[in-house]
Amino acid sequence: MGKIAVLALVVVRALVAGAVPTPSEHLGFTPGDDRKLADYGQVTSYFRRLAAASDRIRVEEFGTSAEGKPMLVAFLSSEENLRKLERWREISARLAKGEATAEEARKLAAEGKAIVWIDSGLHASEVAPVQHSFDLAYRMVTGEDAETRRIREKVILMQIPVINPDGLDWIVHWYRENVGTPYETAPLPRLYQKYAGHDNNRDWFMLNLPETRHVSRLLYQEWFPQIVYNQHQSPAFPARIFVPPYAEPLNPNIPAAVMEGINTIGSAMKERFAREGKAGVLSYTGYDAWWNGGLRSVPAFHNMHGILTETALNAYATPGNYDQKDFPARFSNGVPTREPSVFYQKPWMGGKWGVRNAIDYMLTADFAILDLASSRSEQYLMKAWETARAGMEMAEPYAYVAPADQWDASAAADMVRRLQLGGVVAKRAKKAFRVGEREYAAGSVVLPGGQPFRAYLVDLMEPQKYPELKTGENGPTKRPYDVTGWTLPYNMGVKVERVKDRFVAELEEAGLEDAPATEDHRQNASFVSLAEALAAGREVYWDAKGARVGRGVALYELRAPKLALYEPSLSNIDTGWTQYLLEQYKVPFAGLNNAAVAAGGLYPRYDAIILASQSMSSILHGTRFGEAVSRERAGEGHSVQRPEYTGGIGAAGAAALAEFVRGGGTLIAFDAATELPVELFPLPVRVRNAGSSGYYSPGALLRMDVDTEHPLAMGMPAKAYAFTTGGKAWDIALLDEFNKDERTVKSVAAYASKDVLASGWLSGEKAVAGKSLLVEARFGKGRVVLFGFRPQFRAQSAGTFKLILNAVYLAAAKQVNQKP
Repeated sequence: MGKIAVLALVVVRALVAGAVPTPSEHLGFTPGDDRKLADYGQVTSYFRRLAAASDRIRVEEFGTSAEGKPMLVAFLSSEENLRKLERWREISARLAKGEATAEEARKLAAEGKAIVWIDSGLHASEVAPVQHSFDLAYRMVTGEDAETRRIREKVILMQIPVINPDGLDWIVHWYRENVGTPYETAPLPRLYQKYAGHDNNRDWFMLNLPETRHVSRLLYQEWFPQIVYNQHQSPAFPARIFVPPYAEPLNPNIPAAVMEGINTIGSAMKERFAREGKAGVLSYTGYDAWWNGGLRSVPAFHNMHGILTETALNAYATPGNYDQKDFPARFSNGVPTREPSVFYQKPWMGGKWGVRNAIDYMLTADFAILDLASSRSEQYLMKAWETARAGMEMAEPYAYVAPADQWDASAAADMVRRLQLGGVVAKRAKKAFRVGEREYAAGSVVLPGGQPFRAYLVDLMEPQKYPELKTGENGPTKRPYDVTGWTLPYNMGVKVERVKDRFVAELEEAGLEDAPATEDHRQNASFVSLAEALAAGREVYWDAKGARVGRGVALYELRAPKLALYEPSLSNIDTGWTQYLLEQYKVPFAGLNNAAVAAGGLYPRYDAIILASQSMSSILHGTRFGEAVSRERAGEGHSVQRPEYTGGIGAAGAAALAEFVRGGGTLIAFDAATELPVELFPLPVRVRNAGSSGYYSPGALLRMDVDTEHPLAMGMPAKAYAFTTGGKAWDIALLDEFNKDERTVKSVAAYASKDVLASGWLSGEKAVAGKSLLVEARFGKGRVVLFGFRPQFRAQSAGTFKLILNAVYLAAAKQVNQKP
């Protein structure tokens, strides 16, 4: 190219850059300015302005949030690449699904472009990632340095500027209301994602939330990026950013090549931070490689490089100043905070830190990833094919089969549908077939063991065996980062059989259809038809097994329950998931705040009240006015909550709940909330809390025996699984004084007498074996239903949903005949 042509190109590029609005021009402030935050409207309007001004960015809507906001993805690359965007998607999809021959794969990898995903704002209170999205997009569109040009040539960047639109607006508008007041850094009193709050990053295999489903469609059905970078804020203090490698343990189902690739990306990031002189980069502590269920972790089971960073966080956009004399001496893994070490090479020694600092660190991480992807584009594409083919060629197990004769056919259909949304291949038998001596009926679902995302399928189907890691030979056991077991068939109450040997069957693609309506009480779906029947004014009767029968032989006449869900002043994730469950099964309910509880008169206004899991102290007292509130997960800073969001139900509220039960109401309490009725009513049970007698369950699936003759267990099998994250076990003391006036206690379900652990990790099994974990206690004219676990945990434990729904409907039911 001649000098004149080069000069002309420079002039054209300068004119293009001049036509593109800078973030500051659009916002009226610079992203990262102290006490300034952009909301969702400002983000989306800026990205649309960029797309109108430049051919280097294309913006598309790919779904709507729970509150109806459009979700945007921006594709950033060269003008030529964006004109052929569909071609690059096709190549990525074919390679990721292992559809090409080896020779075709090599040609496609050489032709294609690496696809890198960078998202922001999943945890809305971690504000810097969204504010950084302006700078990343602007630099990708206008940058003319050699590195950025190479990235645009070799890479398709899929940028999700805001992955939680509703939460961003709630956080930003709340902060704006409080800036300049004593409540400037007060925590948002509501969940920053509908139902889930912080658990929105725990939904990535269950796919309950609309946002999760939309994103999973892009990742595992349409675009198949080779690198998925999920940005967060809150590393171990005083580190400024956490980057891979992750901590132990390693989930053995993650392909080795994928984990090594994640480590390579982490090393490239750390090297770039070091070259730029940015201190406080921490690795190999806290965030492990075991958990399957987060936005950065699920991609690794799909042969993608899932990258997590955690950049230092302040309270919103309020900066902080930090003195090293206030630093802890060591991180949780024993590494000193003020001295260089292998995974903390350049300690941060304090100073001012605000959103702008965090943005600068995230941009360094962005371009470390993008630069590496541009230099290894062909390798990343080929690796996607190689790992897919390796999964497809694995011989054992040959398949997982969900027989047609399920206890709960609706839960089985739901499980298969969720697997398919996550990219799993599922087939349905057109005719009966045999495997050895076992015959499977037509309609059985076959999940082939050899498939591109085999690691994901195997990890969800098999029991987890979490390794017990110790600090030194005899040191304390390392506590897991998140839950340790999540085997999907156990959690959902679905029978799945592992088939080792090959077999022949006539199969077809399993559709994504919903399970048909049913009145079979064994099926969760029956509660939807029940709610619809009662809402329509139809008469519904149950016999002793929950079957719908005529009045003459009925034991219960069903009525629409008058249900209330306790809603504390500050958000409670377990309450959110309870709300989700009730809405999914069309159970009407009212929210019950502190003042309404304390005012009393709850019965007969309500038949049942649910206390989701939270401590007795927090229910009684909440946050006291003027009390400093430690910000969740931040590790830095405190705040004072606005007075209208302080306090709990108090002594008056506790007395009102007791009076509600004495009058004839049903109080349903989950896990930690059971402390209140047990201690204050009181009830004749002795509690074994998590931690006592060496018992510790950090999120595991445990076997339980169910008394199927008890009304609360209608529709349940005799053997089932409970998911616990701590949990409680009770010794039932049937004291004479509590057997008077119908004050009796009955066990509905108990931990298995042996082999309690089904999936995950459990310490102190003997302390709970055979003890009750679901109890009905009569109290006056009413009763208390005590769940020693969270039967609706993250809306994932479908196998125990019936226990909740039975308790709700029986609270309003009228007994019309005596049980024989």
